[in-house]
Amino acid sequence: MNDASRELPGQSELGTLCLGEVQRYRLRQLVRRHQRVVAWDGASRISEPDLAVLVMTAATPPRIDTLVRSLHENSIIIVPFGENPVFDFLKSKLHAYGSIGAQGAQAPHHVWWGGVKPLHVPTGLHPRGDTLYVSSFLRSFPFEDRPVKLARELDLLKLASVIESADASAPSSRTFKIDFIIRQWEQANRPLLWIEPHATVAKHPVLPQALGCDFAAYKWRSGQIETGLLFFHQTEPARALLDTWQSLTRNYPDVPESFLLDQAWTLLASQRQLETAWLPDDYWRSANSGPRNRFAVVQYDHRTLALGADHAMASRVQRARRFGRHQAPESHLVMQGSSAAGWPITVLIRDVLACDPRHVSGAIEAAAAAFAADSGAFSKLELVLCAWDEDVDSVMQIADGSWVLLTDPSERLQVDAFSKLPVTSEESASIMQAPRLTAAIVDSAAIFRLADPLLGAQLKRSGKYGRSFLKRPLMQASI
Repeated sequence: MNDASRELPGQSELGTLCLGEVQRYRLRQLVRRHQRVVAWDGASRISEPDLAVLVMTAATPPRIDTLVRSLHENSIIIVPFGENPVFDFLKSKLHAYGSIGAQGAQAPHHVWWGGVKPLHVPTGLHPRGDTLYVSSFLRSFPFEDRPVKLARELDLLKLASVIESADASAPSSRTFKIDFIIRQWEQANRPLLWIEPHATVAKHPVLPQALGCDFAAYKWRSGQIETGLLFFHQTEPARALLDTWQSLTRNYPDVPESFLLDQAWTLLASQRQLETAWLPDDYWRSANSGPRNRFAVVQYDHRTLALGADHAMASRVQRARRFGRHQAPESHLVMQGSSAAGWPITVLIRDVLACDPRHVSGAIEAAAAAFAADSGAFSKLELVLCAWDEDVDSVMQIADGSWVLLTDPSERLQVDAFSKLPVTSEESASIMQAPRLTAAIVDSAAIFRLADPLLGAQLKRSGKYGRSFLKRPLMQASI
């Protein structure tokens, strides 16, 4: 293959993508750090150094391998439709650098970027006093000497820190960590880096501060977020993430905190342009790593892993976090309607692996725009991408009594589609009591338009759900 790709006319090409203000600003910063921007054609090698490469086209594994092997170490890959599982194989071949969540019709996609070498500190001045380093522990903590050593390490690095203990018998002991983080975040008026008390800080952990993201964390290869090292900027999305995590922790105190943080991130990234940075291995390396320890910034004691993340909780949806995305039945985009008294609706786009990602993105943008223009009788929109029939089943099996509209990438919702769906208060009230899946008849021509009739004919249809507008059953209370 030739070392060729389609060069973009500067940064103006980014203007053709449906991006939010925060997403567009960050991408402009990223491309300015490189020589030029190119769009990969799905087949060619790209070996020229220091490029920002936009990937919007699906490709076979051999062609992706060709791209990754040819990529210069100083180049980056940008995926503007990061919610689509068609890009999972590409992401698995790269180091994840960051992602930005979706927010409304103006930013209906998740933006993802990465490269062939681990994320590193960008050039610039990064004062040590710009971040507060915090930690807390229960007085029953089995490694009593570690907090003292951590405080000494931070002092030697001339890093401002606050380390506190909490009473293990206090009623709030189960939420002491998130309560402490929020309290310090409110008082510090600067970014905050939480470090587990059993960790060892060998070097200045400057990377999260230098990136300017809302949130930064280390992610295990299973996709699970490690809660031993967490960065929160002084931004509204970061505070919203903290509040959501705190609420989940108080409501489910017996659930592992890593799972609750994962769920908080999932909720926020579907409603806010939350910028997340994924920290490299050197920021959470085992103290038993041997020669690699000389590169470590933060080390953990493997004996204390049982105190942190419960890796048995890595569920099917968490495995999708390996690729920085949501997984059905999770919604990658959640929008609120104009009336809180309406009914929630899930728009399910199925068979997303069967067509070009740009068709999927067009279906997403049309659904978001239609709901923003007129939400009809619906209070909330949840948009879910389904690659397989099992994904469709996982969405339909949720027993919450809400409506589901099944579409495929060839269909575009009309701007007034939600107001034309046959839902009335009387009909909704009666169907709400139904113990099984029910259907309503819709005028497809009034709801959808075909972006490409030939594409619709090529897509495989799940035969299990014959109608496109369905109502999930309501879980019956046990007597």
